[in-house]
Amino acid sequence: MDYKNHANKYKKWQKQYNWDTCKANRKEFGLFIADFLTSDSSVINLNGIYGSGKTEFIRRLYIELAEKNHPVVYIDVWESNFSNNPLAVICSELLQQIESIFITRVPNGKLKDYTKAKEILNTLKSKLGLCLKYIEAGTVMTGEPAGITASKSITAAVNSSPDLNTQTSFQKLIEAVQKNHLDAVQASKDIKENITFLSVLIETIYKLNIPIVVLIDELDRCRPSYAIEVLESIKHFFDTKGCTFLVATNTVALEHSVNTVYGQTFEAKIYLRKFFDRKVTLPQVSLLKYLEAGELDFDKYEGSKLILYPFHEVKKSNIAIFAALFEENNIELRDVEQILNRFFAGLDYALSRTNNSEIVLNTVVLLIGLLEQHLDKVVIGDRTNMNYNFGKLSTNIPSHHREMIDCMFRCVTTIMSKDKHSGGVRASNGTPQKMIKIFSRDFSKIKLPVEVGTVHVFVNKLQSCLVKKDCNYWMWEDHQKIIELSGHIE
Repeated sequence: MDYKNHANKYKKWQKQYNWDTCKANRKEFGLFIADFLTSDSSVINLNGIYGSGKTEFIRRLYIELAEKNHPVVYIDVWESNFSNNPLAVICSELLQQIESIFITRVPNGKLKDYTKAKEILNTLKSKLGLCLKYIEAGTVMTGEPAGITASKSITAAVNSSPDLNTQTSFQKLIEAVQKNHLDAVQASKDIKENITFLSVLIETIYKLNIPIVVLIDELDRCRPSYAIEVLESIKHFFDTKGCTFLVATNTVALEHSVNTVYGQTFEAKIYLRKFFDRKVTLPQVSLLKYLEAGELDFDKYEGSKLILYPFHEVKKSNIAIFAALFEENNIELRDVEQILNRFFAGLDYALSRTNNSEIVLNTVVLLIGLLEQHLDKVVIGDRTNMNYNFGKLSTNIPSHHREMIDCMFRCVTTIMSKDKHSGGVRASNGTPQKMIKIFSRDFSKIKLPVEVGTVHVFVNKLQSCLVKKDCNYWMWEDHQKIIELSGHIE
């Protein structure tokens, strides 16, 4: 089937935004929501915090709805945030994307219905134009910001010149405002009726399924007053049978927007209920499954002179501890991607520095430094090659992860010690000697991930790197340079 007419973004998005490419594993949830949206006409709030993947989800939902033969409209309201008239934006997008359906050849026997549909489209344009005219004058939504501004302006003009002629002019203006308001209210009713009738004709002529589904994205990025006006426009003009809206928001942020406009004591939650029939919350994602689905490209370093430890033999084992660190520090999907971009940018830079010598780099240390930087918990000034501290990440890290991280930082910092542990054997010297901290403690009873191997084997591998010619073994301060450089990437 050709989806270009009832879903004109289908061809552009289908390859990228389908359930098979969904790293967040939200296919089943998406199928459920697609059925929920199309079971009735309503206005639904899709709630998800910043960075939770709302846009990725809503675009995949667009593809699903198109393939279910529903007319589907996508509007990114952030793109028009500069506008002072959200109704004009929604009207333009809605009419343009619905009107494209009628480009399709008229089926046999449907010419009469097609002609009627075109008439309704023209009537819709006329009625919407009438409402836009009155909104421009600030007279449609009595009590809303535009109406309040207009009322204050009129009152100020009357108070400044309270003569008989002005009063008469004022009375005429009030009468005109009242008439315009009544006309606009009637026009809004006509708009709803025409949309319902149009959806029925679309079903009749082209055998498409109704309701028409309109997906509103990026509302929580808009300035507060604009976000509220978008919701007002949807409720007043488009909340009707035959048309369903899904509005993606960070609901907490939207409540703050309402309070910004109407005051901190205003009941934002109650106010928002009048716009939405239901609220759907985007489910949390397993970051382990997300990273596994992401197919992080460690293979590109295989056989190179960049030696990545502790998971040198099984590089993808990095994923498990990365996921644990992200989850324990409440990192959202968008931020995960940012941190990983910096991480691989750091690895690529290190690879370019290998030249004729190997570089031995600790992936766990690098990621933790990037994570601290991202959370503004940087300990750059407190940590050196000679001065290690655990840092300021989540204190609720399970003990086995904490032991692992402690071990990795001991691999990149030094200490003066009389005792040296290697292969489960302790050797004592008369005077303290400088050594990497991993040798200053008995790790034989510490359980590291199985992919790392026993501490005895692990330490032997590092010892071989340290004595190897043309091998650049990176300490903390070497990792720190990469962390600082990649911090400029957003």
